[in-house]
Amino acid sequence: MKIRIKPKKLILPVLNALAVAGIIFTTIAGHSAARSQSYNFAYERWKGISEEDFGQASCFFSDEAELTTKSIRSLRGQVIKCLKDAACDIEKEEPFADAYSAIVGEAKVKCDISRSSKAQITAVGGNFFLFHDFDLISGAYFSEKDTMQDGAVIDKSLAWALYGSTDIVGMYIYIDGVKCYISGVIEDPTDKTEKKCAGKMPKAYVTYDTASSMKKYASSGDPMSGLADFDKITCYECILPEPVEKLTINSVKSIFADTYGENVSIVDNMRRFTPKTRAKAFRKLSESVIRNDGIRLPYWENTSRMYEFKATVLYGLRRYMFIIPILTLLWLAFRGIVAYNRNKAKLKQRIINFADKKLHKRRADVSTSEKGITS
Repeated sequence: MKIRIKPKKLILPVLNALAVAGIIFTTIAGHSAARSQSYNFAYERWKGISEEDFGQASCFFSDEAELTTKSIRSLRGQVIKCLKDAACDIEKEEPFADAYSAIVGEAKVKCDISRSSKAQITAVGGNFFLFHDFDLISGAYFSEKDTMQDGAVIDKSLAWALYGSTDIVGMYIYIDGVKCYISGVIEDPTDKTEKKCAGKMPKAYVTYDTASSMKKYASSGDPMSGLADFDKITCYECILPEPVEKLTINSVKSIFADTYGENVSIVDNMRRFTPKTRAKAFRKLSESVIRNDGIRLPYWENTSRMYEFKATVLYGLRRYMFIIPILTLLWLAFRGIVAYNRNKAKLKQRIINFADKKLHKRRADVSTSEKGITS
């Protein structure tokens, strides 16, 4: 005998199946979008196998903020004070990690074989390459602890434009006449969104010492005033131990928010991609995309903001998809209560009958057992 199901009775199961499938898809896609932005998870690399909890925050400054490298020592002192107040262990060799950087501008880069190319130059300090784990093709990153501060990390595009190879570690380049040795070569952005945000201009990362020695050229090619003592900071990032939830972001806000006001944008890297954060942002979607504060963001932050937008849409939609199964469960619960009240007497009698049958069987088993023992 064939069982016929009316089409209208399939509507609810189909809707729930689609909703569950949508929830699973948006969860996986949202998680994938977040994990693709590895710079937001530098705290995991810093943590390693430690059982401590860490937080990560980034600050982006407008030119009006006038934050410079001269402020770094004082800034780190304020961070240490925040850690002391939270009873963190500051006796370790490196109780926290930080990095700072600024885009110097475009410059003409030459090499030893009479080739040249324009490139975007970024000055970096602190533990910059911990936060930005570019795919290293060859060589190594430089550090502010290096004795000589004349290293440069260049991308694949610049390496090919100058030397026609990526195996060029130790060779020299000249950035606006300043000699640097190539410390490492990194891969170009491969992700479509990252490519769009990074642009086509090759990139080089140098120390602040190198940036201070450079000369900036106007579009006409005439030299402008030199960039002597270049010390501007437009991006500051840090990883702090977090024995108390949100210690990192609260400490950073206490240091920068009041001092710089609208001239700083602070990001909680650790929580920016959580479903709860992104679902909340869905209500004010335009505010998560449009910036009116005049702060120029580096391409890696623009990339993260693009993925942040995608995650906002995904997790926002996911929240609405939960409505269907939740309403279905409430409806089933209501139907169950109505059915129970309607058949309460019959159900009660069935329970009593079932209990009596079990009790009768139990007594019969006991009686049979006692007869066996007597015989």
